Amino acid sequence: MANVNDYATGRVIRETRLAGLLLRFVKAPIAGDLIGKKLLAGTGKYEPRLLNIAEASKLIRQSGKCAAGERVCRVIYKDSEFTESVFLDDLADGMVNAGKAKYVAKEEAIDTLKKYPDNPLILSKVSGRPLELCRSSPDVCIYWNMEKCGLMCLKNDRD
Repeated sequence: MANVNDYATGRVIRETRLAGLLLRFVKAPIAGDLIGKKLLAGTGKYEPRLLNIAEASKLIRQSGKCAAGERVCRVIYKDSEFTESVFLDDLADGMVNAGKAKYVAKEEAIDTLKKYPDNPLILSKVSGRPLELCRSSPDVCIYWNMEKCGLMCLKNDRD
């Protein structure tokens, strides 16, 4: 299971970068199937799911504290479009302490997510709790790229 320390130390970035490299081999004979299973197991620990702004707003209002910052994977894809994520509770503390986010009021956190209506909103669990709300960039997002390769990892409760 991914935890707050994985985000604060950058381990999640290293894992995402590696997953992106491995994704290139998913269609390879024999090894591709094993790589796909490994990638699904790795992303499964985050239990990523799509949600709408109303669902995100409810999570934010129920949280103890919020922080906003650049989406985590943008470190890897510096030329990708700029969008932000909202981090909740323990992850908010970890990202602020690591200098990767700033504390924001709950309404400001909601407004942050509303700034990017064309970018799908993904909720990820960290330390077993829903703590990361990301306005994803589908061109570079590991979850979206896995989906494009037939590795269905994004849960959508409306399906």
